[in-house]
Amino acid sequence: SHRRNKTAHAWRMHTSRRVPGSKRDRGPWWANYERVAEHAHARGRLPRLSDGVSADIVGWAAGQRRATTLTSDQKAALAALPGWSDRPRAEAWEERADELRRFIVAEGRAPRVRGDLPGESALAHWYSRQRVAKATGRLTTERARLLAYATRML
Repeated sequence: SHRRNKTAHAWRMHTSRRVPGSKRDRGPWWANYERVAEHAHARGRLPRLSDGVSADIVGWAAGQRRATTLTSDQKAALAALPGWSDRPRAEAWEERADELRRFIVAEGRAPRVRGDLPGESALAHWYSRQRVAKATGRLTTERARLLAYATRML
């Protein structure tokens, strides 16, 4: 796909830069990045412990989201990694809300805890937790808006 080619190009661009007199050695950050990038490009996503990848590689990638001293080149290199996100939890929540919306559109009803469809029970439990969070003031305004949009056909 075009996105994959663009991502691969960006990765090559970042990994091909050289510091005079060295072989791809631009410091420990770049060495760690290249280890993560190798796994990410092979799998099409960031490495996980369940892939048999060492904890230092997985942890390094996760730690970059909290890093405050990244250069623009480093930020661009991370953004080019398959599966990279600055806000993975928010994106996972938004994807789950969209899954709820698609379920409601397809089935014409909310998911049921004792539902028979694949994944329906888990989605029903998630939806229930979001309603409780909203009722107790623990759902952000943005998430409440997205949840209202997802459930507007109920």
